[in-house]
Amino acid sequence: MLDFEKVPGGRGGYNRWNINGRSFPNTDRLKVLHGKHYRLVMNNKSGDRHPVHLHRHVFELTKIAGKPMAGVVKDTVQMPRQQSVEVDFVANDPGLTLLHCHQQDHMDEGFMMLMEYVWPSRLHAVR
Repeated sequence: MLDFEKVPGGRGGYNRWNINGRSFPNTDRLKVLHGKHYRLVMNNKSGDRHPVHLHRHVFELTKIAGKPMAGVVKDTVQMPRQQSVEVDFVANDPGLTLLHCHQQDHMDEGFMMLMEYVWPSRLHAVR
């Protein structure tokens, strides 16, 4: 689950943007396994709309503002004010991937994070 929040009066009087309480580059990375299916729940806790974009992947919208839906595939979703959005995606393009608000000033003030592919450990028997 990702919570998006505005922090009034940040650097130079501008608003800062947090994802789960942190602004980029200090946001935690979203860790995924290659080939796995994920449901991402995003909560917009601000009074602003946000076009949230996931690079190098597409997702299916499964719920917007409490309304279930299916069959709509995108790489960017307009987050309504004070609402949640749920999306399903497959982690199928390894490498560091950016998730961010497409409003440049929001990105500049911390509204972005990285998604990172992790690989399961291979256990080797030592005899």
